Amino acid sequence: MTSKYNKQPFPVEGWAREEQFRFFKTFTQPFFNVHTQVDITPLYQLCKEQNLSVFLGYLYATLEAARATVSFRLRLEGDDVVLYDGLDLSTTVLRQDHSISFMSLPHQPNLSEFCTHSRALISAAQAGKQLFIGHQGPDLLHLTTLPWFKSTGIEHAYSVNSQETGVPKIAFGQLEVQPGKVTLPLSVSLHHALADGYHVHLFLQQMERAINRLTEEYTVEASNQKEPVSAGFL
Repeated sequence: MTSKYNKQPFPVEGWAREEQFRFFKTFTQPFFNVHTQVDITPLYQLCKEQNLSVFLGYLYATLEAARATVSFRLRLEGDDVVLYDGLDLSTTVLRQDHSISFMSLPHQPNLSEFCTHSRALISAAQAGKQLFIGHQGPDLLHLTTLPWFKSTGIEHAYSVNSQETGVPKIAFGQLEVQPGKVTLPLSVSLHHALADGYHVHLFLQQMERAINRLTEEYTVEASNQKEPVSAGFL
């Protein structure tokens, strides 16, 4: 598969996880899954206030967090490991006939641009018949969403015949909206040769930071857009 982002060799020899890497790389099914929940209350409120998609809002926060977490940018190339400079995401899209497509959504410099760009791509995909749409490579984050029911976890399908690159897979469940709090169920699946549970913890920290940064940016932007009060009206 071709890649969009630059990559560099990641030295395994001398890596703190070298032993773990060589151990888990031999596993027939080397992925482990962590099921948890994320408080997205500030992001949910922001999207509602700005008339943005909550779905695209948490996809963007997830992508930002993954790009900021080194282990989520590591990939296998045969017996070697590489580190990508960036990531896009690939998400399932429900088409009009209720079948799914796998669509790539490129990273954008801010949430508004990501929502605008992604909304147009998704609308086109929903009316189409293609199974794979856009860039498909190892420099992606694989996402899927199950918004119709409460979910505490998911096990992903894997091809036994494919050359596994170790792309992280994340699944979202139905939002839990309560007074004053909105929670997003989230399942993370990582290749155990490339990461451990601690790296899920680092990713979740980055997701919290991404949500806080997005809300702070919009708060500052809104503040800057306010017209100064004229001295004549004081």
